[in-house]
Amino acid sequence: MNATGRSVAVFALLLVSAAGASAQARTSPQSAEKAFAAGGRVWMDLSAGDYRIQAGAGDRVRVEWTYTDPDDVGSFRHEMRVEGRDLTLRTRGPRGGMRVVVEVPARSDLTVRLGAGDLRITGVEGSKDLSSWAGNVVVDVGAPDAYASVEASVTAGDLSARPFSVDKSGLFRSFSWKGSGRHRLKVRLTAGDLELR
Repeated sequence: MNATGRSVAVFALLLVSAAGASAQARTSPQSAEKAFAAGGRVWMDLSAGDYRIQAGAGDRVRVEWTYTDPDDVGSFRHEMRVEGRDLTLRTRGPRGGMRVVVEVPARSDLTVRLGAGDLRITGVEGSKDLSSWAGNVVVDVGAPDAYASVEASVTAGDLSARPFSVDKSGLFRSFSWKGSGRHRLKVRLTAGDLELR
């Protein structure tokens, strides 16, 4: 490689490195939180994205978001409001999608309305009322005997609920279950795969 070729290669390498560093800086996670005691109800109205809702440490609700497209940086909006034992979280984000982690107290009742995308819930003990138009929903339900009732439905897709001995696929799949626990679980998905495990 001659001197000109080496200069061009070094320049290209510097450009790639700079672009990579810029993209990494622009997509670094951002977060916000609000104090909220365990045992309350968390209501979420979520715009399209990839969401993970999980038990956090301490009495608070914490939201952390990462942009999947650097061009979307700054377009995510959220609002958290506490009224007594209820916390409301609303998000509005770019059409390109978001990766969002929401930490709630381990003992919380959840109501979640998701426009579209993937939803994963882990480690949260309490009643859950979940719905999504499209995407995949995975819920770690824990022990079946913690529930008084379970209702789940998928209009088009797979429905797997091994703790309740259910495995279905196709159109208009659903099941209901009654138990001796105190929590209630209701999940509705229009299109996609639903897994209770």
